[in-house]
Amino acid sequence: MTRTPLDEHTLRPLAAAPDPSSRRALAASISGQALEWYDFALYGLAAAIVFPRVFFPDAGPLMGVLASFATFAVGFIARPVGGFVFGLLGDRIGRTRTLMITIMLMGVGTVLIGLLPGVEQLGILAPLALVVLRLVQGLGIGGEWSGSAVLVVETAPTHRRGFFSSLINSGEYIGTLIASGLFAALSLAMGDEAFTAWGWRIPFLLSAVGVLICWLIRRRLEEPRAFTDAIELPGERLTLRQSLRSEWRHILGVIGIRMFENAGAYVILAFAVTYAEGVGVPTSTTTLGVSVASLVAIVMIPVFGALSDRIGRRQVYMIGAVFLLLFFWPFFLLLDTANAAWVWLAFGAAYGLGMSPMLSVEPAWFAELFPTRFRYAGTAISANIATVLAGGLAPFIAVGLLAITGNLVLVMGYLAVLAAISLVAAARTPETVGTELRERGPASPHSRRQS
Repeated sequence: MTRTPLDEHTLRPLAAAPDPSSRRALAASISGQALEWYDFALYGLAAAIVFPRVFFPDAGPLMGVLASFATFAVGFIARPVGGFVFGLLGDRIGRTRTLMITIMLMGVGTVLIGLLPGVEQLGILAPLALVVLRLVQGLGIGGEWSGSAVLVVETAPTHRRGFFSSLINSGEYIGTLIASGLFAALSLAMGDEAFTAWGWRIPFLLSAVGVLICWLIRRRLEEPRAFTDAIELPGERLTLRQSLRSEWRHILGVIGIRMFENAGAYVILAFAVTYAEGVGVPTSTTTLGVSVASLVAIVMIPVFGALSDRIGRRQVYMIGAVFLLLFFWPFFLLLDTANAAWVWLAFGAAYGLGMSPMLSVEPAWFAELFPTRFRYAGTAISANIATVLAGGLAPFIAVGLLAITGNLVLVMGYLAVLAAISLVAAARTPETVGTELRERGPASPHSRRQS
């Protein structure tokens, strides 16, 4: 890929209007991410509160919760598979058609969960069907984020890719807020008994509305010019093995970069909530803290995305990673106070100045690293592997380390190791701001080498 200097074109005012194709791609991607995380948050909430009683009533309180969270974990296992399958498909048949499939898988899986009878009606088939539907969700999610990132990057103006693609991750927190707010409002309005009996199904069924909206937006999308130009280039298309061989450094770079970001997110949103309750912070306070973090992220992610278009992806990422690493100890000290204001400040600062810079640059940085005919697959495979290695395991590891020592020393050490991995990976991964998108891999005579 060719690095171009940051000239007056690159530093064009951020308010410049995007063309219609960019706006449609952005709307399609943000709505898809909002729906993905709406579905994801709904399942997480239901797994903690409702599913143990509906699908595992005979397992006992503790085992019921563990069994319920096991079905939650199935979605993480399915994500790399979905990333691999839909990444390859997106590089073959196109971004837009593949994203139509992923959104339907996610939505259909969620709606069917809302219609699924419990153990009283289906017996052992009920939890088995729940696992299958969770697998369907995970497969769709595995191809959704990476496809959205690629679509936006390939249609956005070069000098604004960071800003536009960062809005994808803002969409995640929009979906999370809607899901948690709707879940809480219905449970309060209906009461525990009615909500557990049937009310929990309403948010799942409402996912159909989101699917319809996303489908209507995506059906008007055209394939990005970068993709259509790449497939028309002469020369033999690289095989998957050749692409993996030529791009392995970038794949490892993306996996490394995502390690601390993914682990940090789940430590804050899962482990920290459990830790806070253990030191006497009311559940309502920590729940509101998570909402504060989501609101701050929605605002700050595009701010840092725009900054990355000016100073570079790597610099913005490192700002967030270093801040979060240094802030984790004060973060837990603020939770120890059990004071609502300090707890909310802890969550807001962790996301506003730590997570947001990292999240803002990842869509553009990752997609810009790979050649067009391997961009969807390269982004999807590497990003989802990191999610399994770091994101899904981080809360469990943190809980185990806390149990061993009774304090946070080993937890801080664990986070420091992950931060070191990510910072080294970021330092060794090429800066991509202002670069042209590569059509082919390095083995191709049509590729452009980075200067």
